[in-house]
Amino acid sequence: MRAAPAAGPRRSIVWGLRILFLVVVFGGWALANATGSISPIILPQLSAVLVQSVELLGEADVWIALAITAFEMIVGFGIAAVAGLLVGFVLSRKPLRSAIFEKLLAWGYIFPISLVYPLFLIWAGVGLPSKILFAAASAFFPIAYNTMRGLSAVPARYLKVGQAFGASAQATDWHIRAGAARPMILSGLRLGVSMATVSVVLAEMLGANAGLGFMAQQASSQFQIPQAYAVILILVVMTSLLLWFMETLLRDPNERLKK
Repeated sequence: MRAAPAAGPRRSIVWGLRILFLVVVFGGWALANATGSISPIILPQLSAVLVQSVELLGEADVWIALAITAFEMIVGFGIAAVAGLLVGFVLSRKPLRSAIFEKLLAWGYIFPISLVYPLFLIWAGVGLPSKILFAAASAFFPIAYNTMRGLSAVPARYLKVGQAFGASAQATDWHIRAGAARPMILSGLRLGVSMATVSVVLAEMLGANAGLGFMAQQASSQFQIPQAYAVILILVVMTSLLLWFMETLLRDPNERLKK
């Protein structure tokens, strides 16, 4: 209970530094516009971008695109989370399975999956399915890998204690193994959220017919630079809120009590 007061100042400092960072970024942007040191084609007027952002938020098409992008991210991550947790759990049950598939999952983890995105377009077209599948495939590997590693690394003494108290196999899996591996599993889920978010935006820019990424790509190709920046700004705000929401859901209950 005594540690709670100390957490407040730390959070205030963190938020203060975040706000300072934004002030520096936007201040530098405005200064670059005022001095004319950077071409408007590269960095448009900040005021024009903000005005364009407000105008876009008043258009129904933007909200439809935002809903599509958010839907692709959430569904893609949901599929990856279910599949990754299940695969990681099954592989962790036997040491031989872990040894066989650990390197394969690690390879999938670090492989630049964007290189094979054209295959997703061939398989599922340019609509929602290809974006969802691409996001799910991107997020699956970090979730499955971290789940398997976390469950496989549970100390044997924890399992022996459970056996000594007569814990069933289900109780051992849920309360002992999953509890001990929770930090690593949550780490994999957090990485999966980020991967799904980035993958959806990238997929919409590379080949799509809807979504905020598609709108940003269209505006850029037509040299509507302020509009392109405005769409990107809306996209950044939307994805930040979505990541914050998912991070809140994935946060350890003990961390919530500390805060």
